[in-house]
Amino acid sequence: MLFLFSVCSVGYDVYPHKLIKDGDFVESPGRIFALAFFNPHESKHHYLGIRYVKFNNTNFVWVANRDDPIADSSGVLMITSTGNLILIQTSSNTIIWSSNTTSIAKSNNPKAEILDTGNFVVKETEKYSKVDKILWESFDHPTDTLLPSMKLGVDLRIGLKRFLTSWKTENDPSSGEHVYMMDPHGQHEVYVKTKNIPRYRLGPWNGKQFSGNPSMKIYERLYFNFTSNKTDAYYTFEYGGGGVNSALVMKPNGIVKRLGWSVESQSWEVYWSAPNDECDDYSRCGVNGLCDLSFQGYCKCLRGFTPKSPFAWKTQDFSMGCKSKVKSYCNINITQEGFLELKSVKYPDTTNSTIDKRMDFDECRSKCLANCNCTAFTRYYTATAIRSGEPTGCIMWYGELIDIRKFPFGGQNMWLKVPASELPKKQKNNQFLIILLSSILATITIGGLLLGFFIWRRNHAKKQHTNRPIHKGFKTLTMSYDENDIKWKIELNIFDRSTLATATKNFSNQNKIGQGGFGSVYKGKLDDGEEIAVKKLSKKFDGQEIQEKMFMNEAGLIANCQHRNLVRLIGCCMEGDERMLVFEFMNNKSLNTIIFGENKYLVEWKKRVEIILGISKGLLYLHEDARFKIIHRDIKAGNVLLDKEMNPKITDFGTARLFGSDQFEESTRIKIGTHGYMSPEYAMEGIFSPKSDVFSFGVLLLEIISGRKALDQNHLDSNLLELAWKLYNDEESFELLDCTLCSSCSMSQVIRFIQIGLLCVQEYATDRPNMSEVVFMLSNENSSISDPSTPGFCKRNDVHNRKRDISKQVDCSINTVTFTTNYTR
Repeated sequence: MLFLFSVCSVGYDVYPHKLIKDGDFVESPGRIFALAFFNPHESKHHYLGIRYVKFNNTNFVWVANRDDPIADSSGVLMITSTGNLILIQTSSNTIIWSSNTTSIAKSNNPKAEILDTGNFVVKETEKYSKVDKILWESFDHPTDTLLPSMKLGVDLRIGLKRFLTSWKTENDPSSGEHVYMMDPHGQHEVYVKTKNIPRYRLGPWNGKQFSGNPSMKIYERLYFNFTSNKTDAYYTFEYGGGGVNSALVMKPNGIVKRLGWSVESQSWEVYWSAPNDECDDYSRCGVNGLCDLSFQGYCKCLRGFTPKSPFAWKTQDFSMGCKSKVKSYCNINITQEGFLELKSVKYPDTTNSTIDKRMDFDECRSKCLANCNCTAFTRYYTATAIRSGEPTGCIMWYGELIDIRKFPFGGQNMWLKVPASELPKKQKNNQFLIILLSSILATITIGGLLLGFFIWRRNHAKKQHTNRPIHKGFKTLTMSYDENDIKWKIELNIFDRSTLATATKNFSNQNKIGQGGFGSVYKGKLDDGEEIAVKKLSKKFDGQEIQEKMFMNEAGLIANCQHRNLVRLIGCCMEGDERMLVFEFMNNKSLNTIIFGENKYLVEWKKRVEIILGISKGLLYLHEDARFKIIHRDIKAGNVLLDKEMNPKITDFGTARLFGSDQFEESTRIKIGTHGYMSPEYAMEGIFSPKSDVFSFGVLLLEIISGRKALDQNHLDSNLLELAWKLYNDEESFELLDCTLCSSCSMSQVIRFIQIGLLCVQEYATDRPNMSEVVFMLSNENSSISDPSTPGFCKRNDVHNRKRDISKQVDCSINTVTFTTNYTR
């Protein structure tokens, strides 16, 4: 945007009979904002507005006469003795705009001034009072920008609505068709609307943040507040220290953006924007639908629901949404229904909902269960609950649920009412026990005896079952496992050796599809036609104890993990000293055969982006969303398999480790991993953590982009990180791209992904992002990314290497370190 604006300062105040002419401007006391006339580039129209002075740019945050421009440069602003601001076009003696403000008495000396907050106010001094009375303020009449301490919402006493309206174009400040507003109905949610039609919904306030923006809680120095009572409903934010370095802007293209001023780049950077992806679109999947970016087609019906139009659903038309498999819960007994927990979601539209801030969770659940029109419920977190650390309150939804999405991280949990037949087996059993116990309260003694007998019989049966031979045919075995004081049980399908030998043609070389440091992998086919991959652990591996631990590790961890980007374990074989794992078969083998093979040109950029996102989401699940925190320790191209649709699946959990919920890192003398992928702290000190996996992922990300291996055996004096870092500093990152992708890629996205990869391979673990941040940066094009410093294993030639213009010389030698005890592959 290019504007011509006023250049002559006339002080800080506007008094009666003092004229502000086109060419003059009024500054705030701290020279942060200025009130000035301006006319957009290639336009004859003139406007009065407020712009930044502190940041030395032309961004106007407020425009008085946006829909009534002055035709020439004859505009004059004045304030009357009654406190009314008037903007006049003197060439035609026409009043263009007025604040419609009237003072109580002429003698109270009204004046107007612009404050350091960016608020232009009209005030007067009352008799016998040291406090000025505000008669009018620009903060009550926003245009397209929300500044710190501004209110977005409704004054219910006088019906004043404060909302943002986009400019028509970047150079035309007249009202556009997009608004960012708080709905006065329901739970006062914030929407982006286009021509009064919802386009994006921020989600209800949950006492901490808006449920549709999980990243609100990670903004540094930004503090958010939501007020809802009988007189007001509004949202506001503050910048730490009372600064104005952040703003929320409704752009002409319908995108709302949170901007932050970067001292380093001396420019505004985008921290957050919406709508940003397919699932941000309001009601993308229709009523009772769930939008999930990790799901093919993005849309699926909530559990207990089915598409209203199966034909439309198959054609990717999800607008009609889904219907409940139960016509009405009013016609069935409450014992035939229950609640299914939905995790990490944006709450549905709250237009048809109620909030009770005093109700606890159990009361909320019972009330929703008893009300046949209640379809879902969740906790409401009040400010008091936040301070005490305890969740409280209740939100209940009635009727159809609209605009629910799944988040890769963050989000909230809610409970969906479903028929008992839709509940997981364990939950159905729990619900049955609750109903059973409530019905026998009068005979609690007998109930206790029955329960004791049930527990005894179950334990007795388990002992008998685990003492049976495990190699006679196919069966399910329940086993206990203990690592790092973390105990869990696993259920495994057990195959006998003869079944797997038949399936793999007696483990013939013809069926061998892979070989690694711990054994071979064979393709097989079971009697029912299901294709499988059998991982047969080597009997020659040094240390039977280590082999057994790795087998139990892999079997136990995969059996307890379910994610579309993790390989699925079908069963195992434990016959004599044989140890075999049976997995689903992956048609397209491993990722390294694709990106380093002769046919790599067949996998274009869009598909590689999907593979990168899939791997990152699989790792995020392991680090944050699985039952236990899992560190893989050997992320590499060879440990990512591709199914028939080229969806990535992380495999090989033999070296993975479990962490407790409050554990961040661990050390070991036995360093098991792969040269080129191991982080510096793990390779040199044996220290590993989630950030070790992040480092490995960063290397893999750069490999996928470049089609080059981290360590090239033909060029031992060079490596991928060295090359990526050099090109980045020379501002030639695009040169790293695999030449087979040039015609199918987005240059800006390639450069962005390379920068994210370099952030992942920072030398110090604390400088690397966690996987939730990585997924967010990869999935959101407009999110800000910091500049990386020298990657791990690169010796700095300049202590100021964080400055890109003086850190171009690096001397890298990946993993040229000495190991105490190594099992590298």
